[in-house]
Amino acid sequence: MSIPDLINLVAGGLQFIVAGYALRLNRIFGPDRVGWSLFSAFSLLALLHLAQSLAIFKSAGSSATTMAVTYALISLLLLTAMAHIEALFKERLRLEQEEARLRAGLELEVEKQTAHLTRAIEVLQAEIDARKQMEAEVRAHVELLEAARRPATDHNPDMETSFRIRF
Repeated sequence: MSIPDLINLVAGGLQFIVAGYALRLNRIFGPDRVGWSLFSAFSLLALLHLAQSLAIFKSAGSSATTMAVTYALISLLLLTAMAHIEALFKERLRLEQEEARLRAGLELEVEKQTAHLTRAIEVLQAEIDARKQMEAEVRAHVELLEAARRPATDHNPDMETSFRIRF
């Protein structure tokens, strides 16, 4: 096997690795996140194949070995870029999971605080009701005392003076 054949074999293998890695990213992170990067990666390879088929490159004297090396370099760059994309997406997923965990903890804390405040409001409302009831009882006693004092003042004015002095 000659060196140009070996370079072509490596370039072709790298292109298959790019395709496989792109499909792996698509499976892990979903087509919504990775779809455009896959499209861009394969578009670059397609453009390179198109450029190779143009007569401009053939007339410039570029050899098949040079194009194979170019394919191999582009494939390596694509693999590097996709590895970087994978790292970014993994970090994003980790942050999303952390955010969801923190949000769930916060919601739980809000529920606990709401329950605590609801119980406190119920206790305060019961205390308000008890105080209103005591106030009504005190008013009733005051009215009874005033009512008991009035008839006594109609009969004996001296008793009213002595009653006021005691209180």
